[in-house]
Formats: sequence, structure tokens, C-alpha cells
Amino acid sequence: MEASTPGAAPSLSVVLPAYNESHRLPRTLDEIRPFLDGRLSRYEVIVVDDGSTDGMAAVVEERARTWPALRLLRQPRNLGKGAAVRRGCLSAREELVLFMDADHATPIEEVLPMIGMLVASGYGAAVGCRTYQEDESKWRRIAGLGLQILAHLIVFKKAVVDSQCGFKVFTRDACKILFSRCRVDGGMIDVELFFLMHKLGVPCYYHPVHWHNKEGSRINILKCILFDPIDLAQVRMRDLRGGYEHEVSSGMQPWER
Repeated sequence: MEASTPGAAPSLSVVLPAYNESHRLPRTLDEIRPFLDGRLSRYEVIVVDDGSTDGMAAVVEERARTWPALRLLRQPRNLGKGAAVRRGCLSAREELVLFMDADHATPIEEVLPMIGMLVASGYGAAVGCRTYQEDESKWRRIAGLGLQILAHLIVFKKAVVDSQCGFKVFTRDACKILFSRCRVDGGMIDVELFFLMHKLGVPCYYHPVHWHNKEGSRINILKCILFDPIDLAQVRMRDLRGGYEHEVSSGMQPWER
């Protein structure tokens, strides 16, 4: 595709981490392609197959034959959302990098004001905040609020409005700074990202987005309640052991260099 021209929208990499999403991913790809083709002169879509066993990779490969901007990365086995997001974002080639849910819970059109903010402000990240949602279950909401409280108590250095919204945009520089340091392989990579943004001085802008609960979600609330606090504690323990300190040993935050 053509290179970006002065005054044009910056190029965009869209990262879709996916596991056994052969039933929903084709619709997502069909929904996002017209927007990307119509709004951006250069983009790529990266599907990271996290060890799927339902033939999802074949679906993506078939579509890539007629969609040169679509590419597939395959994990050796099911490693977790965090590992898939990290690989996809570090493999991104364009100026800005969006990672979003494979079920297209937040419409991709909502990336436009976030792109505008990144271009105009010098922020390193623009993250979605699920302000407009009416179809979330009560128990999922309770679990989410509980996680936010734990993350603030255990991990965060500053207040975070919504850590778990799966719609986040980064500049390429911020991507390299943040994802090269992430270690969480599961869903708590979002919490680790905010921790690192606070620690490394990467400025972040919150933008309200719509979010729709799509059928077929496989989030196991009980599993999250049992294991997410362990991942949060590991982020804090890694920091206390100096696991992130070698990255800022110069005394200057990476974002300031």
C-alpha cells in the first residue's frame, strides 16, 4: 500500500489476538476492512493465533489471499492473551498500533478520535474507557470492579479509569518501550501495561468508547477470581525484586530519551 503523505492519517497496525475464534473472527474481519480501506492509505491487520484447534488459522490464511494487508502469526501453543498481544504489537510495522478484541466488541470507527489525540498531543497511548455499555452482566461487572480495586491496591501507581477495555492504541515508540518489558502472558497484561506506563513516564489519554457484549464470550469468572490476583501480585513482586529496574538504570525514563 502507499506510504503516508504529509497531512494524511498515520498508518495503523491492527492486532487481533484470537483463540478458537473461527466462528466470530470472519465477521470481525468483514466489519473492519471497509473502514480501514476507506480511511487509511496504509495499514495492516495482524491476527495472532494463540494455538487454536478449530481451524481458525486456515480461515485467516484463505482471506489473506485476497487481502494483502492481512497477515497471520501463529503461537506454538495456547500461551494466553498477553503473550499473543505482546507478539502482535512487537511485530507491528506501522506508525500507530491498535489492539482490539477479536469479537469486535468496540466498533473500530472509535479509533479515529484516539488517533487524532495521539497525533495532536504527543501522548504515547490512547486507551478505551467503556463508558457506553448496557448489556454487560451484573456478575461480570462485579468481577471487573473487584479486579480494578485489587489492581489499585496491589499494582497501580496512579488512578486508572478502566484497565481491561480491549481497545488500546499506541505509538510505535511506546509499543517498543512497553511491550518489550511486559512479562504477563494472561489477561492481566493490561494491568501490567498501565503499571509500566506509570513507571516509565508514558503519557496516556482515556477516551470513552462503546462496548457490546458479544455472544460466545469464554471468560471464566471463577478462574479470573482465582488466578488474576496471583498475576497482579507477580507484577508487584517483580517490581520489588528490581525486575524492571535494569530498564531504567540510566536515571532517565525511556519516554524522555
